[in-house]
Amino acid sequence: MAFSANVLRVLIASPSDTAELRDAVEHALHEWNGDRAATSSVVLLPRRWETNAVPELTGEDGQTVINRQLVDEADVVIGIFHSKLGQETPRYASGTAEELHEAKDAGKRVHVYFSSMPIARAHVDPEALATLDAFKNEIEKLGLYGSFDTAGSLRDQVRRAIEADIVALDLGAPNDARNPAREGAALQARAVKAGSSYRLILRNTGDADAEDISFDLTPTGGDENSEAPMLLTDPGLFTLPRHGGEISLPVILSWGMASHVKISFNWSEAGVAKASSHTVSFF
Repeated sequence: MAFSANVLRVLIASPSDTAELRDAVEHALHEWNGDRAATSSVVLLPRRWETNAVPELTGEDGQTVINRQLVDEADVVIGIFHSKLGQETPRYASGTAEELHEAKDAGKRVHVYFSSMPIARAHVDPEALATLDAFKNEIEKLGLYGSFDTAGSLRDQVRRAIEADIVALDLGAPNDARNPAREGAALQARAVKAGSSYRLILRNTGDADAEDISFDLTPTGGDENSEAPMLLTDPGLFTLPRHGGEISLPVILSWGMASHVKISFNWSEAGVAKASSHTVSFF
């Protein structure tokens, strides 16, 4: 069934030595779409210079063309670095560095991640590593960067960042002009952090009451071997009225528990059994 959605353009910016990591991030974005797009009314559109930049002879340097085509149009920019910073431009130490600075200066959401994976230093230019370290120190003065030691860790961090972006950009909000009430009940869940504790917010954004609701939490998104977060109280079977009925449940999330879970709902709607599921990220 078709649905209306906000499209969030996500530029994956990185030097040429991170092609596999760019693939991992793009996979994470598509995976998020499969899990969350319909229930959140948000679709993530990955953008990459090697697949989305269009050759143009404009009298400008190549990086300026990329900036105009991709950076200026992006809503979120994700920067990834492993063993080098990349090729210098007329303005910055590398094309990726320029993209990140241009995006930050334009007020876009920018996330930067540095690899802590092993580097075959025998095949890496020491000057390239020194340039990358200098840029890392520069980024540290501008905010908080992330570090990853596996492609899976990078995927998890990107998913958490996207969840934060959707909240910060006020996207996917229920029952407004962008996301009208759905036909029938529509159950959604989100995790909210308050201090050191978490709460699981369940809401019915549809136009029918959902009765006798039950749900299960199953680890997913690379956390399949972890335990699911625990509810402090058992709500039993409960009802969420149409058009915004909501319940807030305290959750225990301790070290080693899954930060990504699939929530599977079962409920009754005018006597008819219904079910749905989507992914919830704790961050």
